[in-house]
Amino acid sequence: MHILLRGVLVLVFTSWLCTSCADPASSVSLALPVDSDDTVVYLLAASVSGMQSRCVPLKALNTNAQTGTIDDPEKSDVMCFAFEKSPTMFGLTDSGLYALELEFEPLEFTGQSSRTAPINPNAIQTDAAQFAVGLLYANDFSAFGKLKENFRPQHPVTAKLLPRGNLTVSIGFAGIAVGTAHIRGFMVSAKSALKLKSTAVVPVRYGWLKDGAALWYGTTADGDVIPPELCTESGVPLRTELPKPSAIIRAGNTETGGRDSISIHFDKTQPVNLTAGQKQPRLSFQCGDKRISVFRAPDIYQLTLDSCLFSDPLLTLEQIDVDKAAAADMPPDAERLSNTDTLPDTGEQADAAAIVCGITIEYSTPSLMTPITADPGLIPDWPQEQWRQPSYELFSWEQFPSVLIFDFADYSVQDAYLKRLSFFAEKKGFTGKLLSDGALTSLHGFNAHDYRAETLAAFFQKAEEEHFLLNKSELHLRKILFRNGIIIRTETGIEAGKGAIVSISRQSERDLRYRFITHECLHGIYFTEGSFRDTVTEVFRQTNPRATLFLRRYFEIYPALQYNTDDDYLLQNEFMAYLLQQSNDLLQQYFVQLSWLRLMNTAEPALCRYIRKTKVKDFMQAAMQMDSFLYTTWGVRGGRISLANMETL
Repeated sequence: MHILLRGVLVLVFTSWLCTSCADPASSVSLALPVDSDDTVVYLLAASVSGMQSRCVPLKALNTNAQTGTIDDPEKSDVMCFAFEKSPTMFGLTDSGLYALELEFEPLEFTGQSSRTAPINPNAIQTDAAQFAVGLLYANDFSAFGKLKENFRPQHPVTAKLLPRGNLTVSIGFAGIAVGTAHIRGFMVSAKSALKLKSTAVVPVRYGWLKDGAALWYGTTADGDVIPPELCTESGVPLRTELPKPSAIIRAGNTETGGRDSISIHFDKTQPVNLTAGQKQPRLSFQCGDKRISVFRAPDIYQLTLDSCLFSDPLLTLEQIDVDKAAAADMPPDAERLSNTDTLPDTGEQADAAAIVCGITIEYSTPSLMTPITADPGLIPDWPQEQWRQPSYELFSWEQFPSVLIFDFADYSVQDAYLKRLSFFAEKKGFTGKLLSDGALTSLHGFNAHDYRAETLAAFFQKAEEEHFLLNKSELHLRKILFRNGIIIRTETGIEAGKGAIVSISRQSERDLRYRFITHECLHGIYFTEGSFRDTVTEVFRQTNPRATLFLRRYFEIYPALQYNTDDDYLLQNEFMAYLLQQSNDLLQQYFVQLSWLRLMNTAEPALCRYIRKTKVKDFMQAAMQMDSFLYTTWGVRGGRISLANMETL
């Protein structure tokens, strides 16, 4: 009896294998992530990018699937596919880290029946879905590996309207309701002719993105309805729900150590070109109890928001009327985008909603030495409990990605990383020297720091040549710099790569943190943008020598500074930053106060009287020239180097 039963089981299993193998391969292949490893996988050259992608065949479960087209929806409006059964596919579909991404191309219907005319894309259908796509699960198949009769996708993504251009749908393999439940394939249903142009397994991403007539839409395995306005010529939703991928992954009992990042995408067909006297367009969004204000700037088409700034696992990001947005903590020169403001280079009224062409959220697992992309305006109030390590957090300035921003827990931690470097780089009488720990003890460094790639490379190269014993923090800094390409190793030693670092500390008062990050980030632009350096040099040369001498003497006399003013590069860099660290209307007050300092009046009474008598006009003119260049080139300005601001309601 036992032997007979085993024979029956073998017969059934063999029968299932034969039936499964009988399914023909589709003409559409499935591209897999390049790090997938399986013997079934073969390599195909990507025609556009020149890079290689791993592909596996898809099994066609019906006639339409063999060609990857629904060319006559009246006869058959469905195509069904099964994945190859392999450890690679099981690993991808079970991980929760990936999604199935399908790109569809509309086709001209060539059938004879007038009842199956293409759908009018400008008319929103309300009676039934015109398009549906869904994952297929193990329980959608019989024991013999065939699709069950009269099956329906359990959690479909549907649309009442299809866009004129290509439609790409990305469905995560995990969801809150379904978890990761033995995914075996997918099906597509459409009431108008279309072609499945490509399929791929990609890192999970949710949200939407429009590019002309084309639409990308990403969601979870729980299913969704594509907002009808996304499929129209120019409509976009003002409200977007975004589940955090990390929350979905944890719900699927998958290990997670990564983070989610939200991207707000701006339409490249509506560029911003600023003139000196022009108002700067600004958009506002609300997410839970947070309100985000975003200035538009030339050549900037994305704002990244780390999801640790928002506590809820399901985020609702809503674009709101900027006139309703509170601006209490914005700089005095902040402008609002009203209904009558026009976009640059257009004669049309600005449609704030249309400026946004996408909102997406994605998941990644960066190393601790990989910076978090952020706008500097978000860093001073970044929740410290969300830091990845207790001593500091590391950011990359989104607008100037090669500028890394350190936010240290306190001055002592900052000193451990950067104090020796500050004397090597900037302190008069110490430049080019590596001071011992004992020599540094009684000396004052800086409360905030900035260093270009050349200085950093020179510091670490000298330490290496002299076998100088650096502390653990400095060695860790060196690893970070190598990892991010700010310094590089060549045959001759350590050389400059690309970029710069700046730093502030949590020990500084909140108002000072904003001033410090403004001051230091201005240095970051100076370090990395040659056109700005040229502008600063020209302005410095045009400024009255008595005014520049006043500032030079202040740098030399004030005990906490003591800059090496013999270094013209350093002098002009600090000249720029001290003039632009505050808005122009606060500049006069700042320098008049400096002119009353006892040390300055004792050492340079005539220069101090000159500054007061002229009401700081030389510095104000210089600041206006540099401010105008910053504003028209990058949309930042004196007193505000950020494009984004966030406040708690």
